[in-house]
Amino acid sequence: MNMSTQASTKATQNLNHFIGEQFVATTNKLDRAINAKELLDAQFPLATGSHQDVTSYVVYYTHLLAFLKDGTQCGLQNPCQFVALTGHKSEPSSVVLKNNDTHVEICFDRQGEIGADDLAHIEDIQIEMPIKNLPTPYKQWISLLHSSCKPTEGRCKVFTAKDGSDYAMHQR
Repeated sequence: MNMSTQASTKATQNLNHFIGEQFVATTNKLDRAINAKELLDAQFPLATGSHQDVTSYVVYYTHLLAFLKDGTQCGLQNPCQFVALTGHKSEPSSVVLKNNDTHVEICFDRQGEIGADDLAHIEDIQIEMPIKNLPTPYKQWISLLHSSCKPTEGRCKVFTAKDGSDYAMHQR
């Protein structure tokens, strides 16, 4: 195993540990939203500020911009982590971030159960997680904000890549 594979494996293990600690026992929606944004800050940090203070996200050319409540804006510390979106660049329905081999989808809905009360109108944050103990690799999407949601499984989720092409994530 080379050094980059070891680092990727360690990062995935750290993310899984963080998720296990922060979300399994949390039932309060506000606490779950705070924990989810802490996950974003830990895994997808902004160049300045915190995801806690974001009022909106937009895509500017191929970059994700976050507008903060103090009127400033910034991008991700690592701009390559933004990989795709759904909806329009000026008002995306969702954005997809990638850290190593793990995808995270931030879903927006101004009228949603959670999004209506969230500063950035985040309705859900879903993470693509591997299912262990199967003979072949398989991934499912798990909601971090909706405790009643069951993991979504399917063949493929398709988004628009930041360059305008299709960005498909195949699940096995």
